[in-house]
Amino acid sequence: MDFSSQNEEKQFKKWVKESPFNGISQETFKHTVPNDDELLEIFRKDKELVKKKNFISFDEFYQDTFTKFLPSSLTEEEQKVLSALTWRYIAQKIEAMNKELKRAYDLLDKNEGAQAIAVIKKLADAGHPEACYLVAAFCMQGQLIPRDAKTILEYAGKAMTYVSHPRTNILLAGLYYEGYGVERDARKAVSLILDAERHAKEDPHVYSLLAEYYQDGYIVNRDVEKAAMYAYRAEGV
Repeated sequence: MDFSSQNEEKQFKKWVKESPFNGISQETFKHTVPNDDELLEIFRKDKELVKKKNFISFDEFYQDTFTKFLPSSLTEEEQKVLSALTWRYIAQKIEAMNKELKRAYDLLDKNEGAQAIAVIKKLADAGHPEACYLVAAFCMQGQLIPRDAKTILEYAGKAMTYVSHPRTNILLAGLYYEGYGVERDARKAVSLILDAERHAKEDPHVYSLLAEYYQDGYIVNRDVEKAAMYAYRAEGV
């Protein structure tokens, strides 16, 4: 293989270990593995897309080289391996994706909402959890994105596919409490709030929402002590 530098060779070896062409994936799915030159070409294409800030989903990127070889139905173990591969694919790009998300926030600050949403939507479709949450949240509010229960549920589900995302639990709690696009279920709404509390440390931005809900007694019973505690924690975020 003709690498452009030792650094590229190092990056390539790491990429292969985290790609669908690693040993675990091959053992699990028995799929066709491209030859060395083809693998290097796929690797370079992946890096070039990131460089150009052109983020696409795992399925789209590997549609011709991996996903078309997958079984029509997956066992539980196969699904676990596929989920791990998909999250690694996203994680490799997370730093660059976060920079694009920051650009979207800057666009929002400049009242350039349409451009901001276009950036966020692109990141969400590539699997970025925070971007998925934002699409669901904007849609829930009917702000910049038309309110639509199907869209909310789709992107909220994607937000929590690979990581805990307590703010998404809060958002879904409102959906079930209102019965918007789903059967109204107050118990489920409370359960989602409690789950958000359990995972709050993983998403400290949820503290301000928890403080507000407990202060107002919305969905959960009013609890001024909890409200004060979460408000205090929110100050440290």
